[in-house]
Amino acid sequence: MQVSRRTLMRGGALSLGLLGAGAIGGCSTAAPGSGSSAGDELVLWTWPEGFGQEVLKAVAAQFPDRPLRQDIIGGDFKQKLTTTFTAGSGLPDITGVKGEDIAFFRQHADYFVDLNTVGAQDLKGAFLDWKWAQATTADGRQLGIPIDIGPTALFYRFDVFEEAGLPSTPEDVAAAIRTWEEYFELGKELLAARPDTYLVRNCSGIFDMVWPQSGQGFIDEQGTYIGDGDHIRHAWDTALKPLDAGIVAKVQSNTADSAAAVNEGRMPADLGASWHLADLMVDAPSTAGTWHVCQHPGDAINIGGSFLSIPAGAKDPKTSMEFISFILNPENQALEYVDKGNFPSAPEAFEDPRITGEVEFLGGQKAAEIFGAAAETVPVLYEDPNQSAVQAPFIAEIDLVESSGKDRDEAWRDAVEQSTRIAEQVGLTV
Repeated sequence: MQVSRRTLMRGGALSLGLLGAGAIGGCSTAAPGSGSSAGDELVLWTWPEGFGQEVLKAVAAQFPDRPLRQDIIGGDFKQKLTTTFTAGSGLPDITGVKGEDIAFFRQHADYFVDLNTVGAQDLKGAFLDWKWAQATTADGRQLGIPIDIGPTALFYRFDVFEEAGLPSTPEDVAAAIRTWEEYFELGKELLAARPDTYLVRNCSGIFDMVWPQSGQGFIDEQGTYIGDGDHIRHAWDTALKPLDAGIVAKVQSNTADSAAAVNEGRMPADLGASWHLADLMVDAPSTAGTWHVCQHPGDAINIGGSFLSIPAGAKDPKTSMEFISFILNPENQALEYVDKGNFPSAPEAFEDPRITGEVEFLGGQKAAEIFGAAAETVPVLYEDPNQSAVQAPFIAEIDLVESSGKDRDEAWRDAVEQSTRIAEQVGLTV
């Protein structure tokens, strides 16, 4: 885990792994549209993160007579995949689909093979139900098999907590913050003990953690806008409580200021998915060994986690499914966890020694115990492809309350008005 998933997912080039007859070939970058297979070669499309060399070696050993070529597609993966689907040619035998895009592709299910026709039902029991359901259409077609998940937890500096006289073991911290109100109280204690030290990065981050815990989003399964509902207002009010308490750093994620605050111990805690560990390792390498992870207030949610799918028209869907089944078996999911921190979507892998072992950066903690337990509590959450669009005004207005002191009730009304207008524009029932 030497690189940041956040950085990788922004795009850019990465080497292309070429498998054949059990050997890894040279490196290059594949261009979209160059993925049509020749002979017995199978082509897999994925984004710059890709599958690691250990998994690719395992695939080559398992299928010595059927080489797999992993083509890395830079830039906007969803757009390039959609463009190729529309063109109807140049499609790969297997493609990745990002978790944030699966809701969009559920509305274009004809782009894909229904994996139930090539044995997906036999695999279903090996994966977490809520993650499997994200790639299931309303009429029961299965569009993808889960690659990984992103269960959330609280990352915190136990040395800073100890210095401030706060609970510092994962068990004690988790017990002290079972509610968001308790978490904010802990933030006030931290600030009192260590001035200019904040438990909350920004209000919008809390908002994005709280509303999914309700099990409802901004749009229901019937396509009705519910962004003005009580569950969203509750998340809004909860997100602004730390502002009243004065415990918000008012720092945006993925910035130099954010990295500096983490390095200096001014932000000794952060809410994030399992893969956020890689971000901390890149942003604050000098803090290695001083972090722990524990359950955050309320149930865990999921952030991220992608799928492997088979495009409609693939020359041999049955063989493609055999490759997917092998690539995503628990053994290979463990290899991906070691390589880049992808937390497994198959619970059987949670017990693999390579996953359950101590994490040096986290002070030798066996972090998989926390994330494995978190994965079991994630609520099933319907995701609509228009959700990000209708959610955006709420984030913008919360940021205005935080940064410029805008009246929060006025900001709420403006957020609902703008969000409702967007909902109408995209054809939702309002």
